[in-house]
Amino acid sequence: MVSSINSVRIWTQQAALKAFNEASNDKEQGAASSPLGSLAGMLYSSGGRDEEDDTALSSLITRLQQQAMTGGSDAAEEPSGSVEDISSDAFMTVLQQKIDALAASPDTKAMAEAMQAALEAGTLTVTDVVAGEQITGRDLSEKSTGSNKTTSTDVKVSVSDTSAVDDTDITPVETSDWSTYLRDHLKRDPYGKYIRNDDTSHIDKVSGASSYFGMIGDTYYYLSWTAPKAAPDVSIQS
Repeated sequence: MVSSINSVRIWTQQAALKAFNEASNDKEQGAASSPLGSLAGMLYSSGGRDEEDDTALSSLITRLQQQAMTGGSDAAEEPSGSVEDISSDAFMTVLQQKIDALAASPDTKAMAEAMQAALEAGTLTVTDVVAGEQITGRDLSEKSTGSNKTTSTDVKVSVSDTSAVDDTDITPVETSDWSTYLRDHLKRDPYGKYIRNDDTSHIDKVSGASSYFGMIGDTYYYLSWTAPKAAPDVSIQS
């Protein structure tokens, strides 16, 4: 195919050399089947060319152009925002990964299940007292499946306040160091030992909620949650 061959010839030597070098690196790492690897193999093949090769080459060029325009094949799947921003989808994704990791351990499985239920119900609170920020966690899987549950684009209205509040808003809290905050919030017995619930979570002595303190990403956070309210019994007594 003359048009495909001409399209290859108009590529600058610099672009072709870059494709070849990147493909060589991929090959050393066991990734010779990548688009760049296949492209370089065609550009620098010692054998003859035929119509099937030209068709495949045209397809590879199209794929590379599409990936360049989208920033890579996985760019559209990346959650928005930065992990350091607790209001972002990126942070909520890492939060979900943390809960999943806790659920994988028999020692913390029950606690993780309670945290997951609270996340889905909108009762899981994330606090960073060093930064003075607090937010309610949200379940991104519900956002992607189009569920009726609260998502990052939904609006929550409190019972005591009829004004709408976006659940991506960060609530300012008083800044503190973690030692002081945990001393003031984690419930202890008369001997100074932390009191834990049956699921290994701590007890927040200020609110009575279950709590967990640990790292999400590279930062420490304090998670607290209440059990989702049970649905009212609407059965009719005979």
